[in-house]
Amino acid sequence: MKKIYMYILDTMADWESGYFLQALTLQKMLPGQKYQFNTVALSKQPVKTAGGITLVPDISIEQIEINETAALLLIGADTWMDKQQQKILELASQLAEKGTLVAAICGATLGLANMGLLDTRVHTSNAPFFLTEMAPNYKGEAYYKEDAAVSDQNIVTASSAGSLLWARYILEYLELFSPETINAWYNYFTTGDANYFGEMMATLQK
Repeated sequence: MKKIYMYILDTMADWESGYFLQALTLQKMLPGQKYQFNTVALSKQPVKTAGGITLVPDISIEQIEINETAALLLIGADTWMDKQQQKILELASQLAEKGTLVAAICGATLGLANMGLLDTRVHTSNAPFFLTEMAPNYKGEAYYKEDAAVSDQNIVTASSAGSLLWARYILEYLELFSPETINAWYNYFTTGDANYFGEMMATLQK
């Protein structure tokens, strides 16, 4: 079974993964689980999120099964430019080169920008100056797009306000659900209209 890995780190913006994790729980409605989800960190020591939650990672970076990886999710944090994050960013570059999905939101886009992964792909972040001023190796200004989230090739990026659209792009790339289910899911969380919730559940059960 292919694996989705979410990298967790101290100061992680825990709320930014919420919409995607909610959608992932809907796998139980499907005949068979398509993906296995694991949290991963530098080590198996607990991390403390920005919201004050203590998380214990499932595995360390060394335990990632590269050939079985369907996606690597990188969540915003205040520590993405620290040297200790180089290991996961090098892995992200390796996965991106292989055509594996790499999805970064908020502060995590700094890491991708500094590694050159956004130099030739349409992308977004919190603001253009966020990347130009904080990621010294970034050369992708011409490809920056003012949007909450952007998907280009196998890289998905988002601002701190783009977690819902970011999650949608990930779901679409992984084909976790049918387009009808994803549309209903997105519309429900965009509008709060209960009719979309009914549509989502109905399409899941087809």
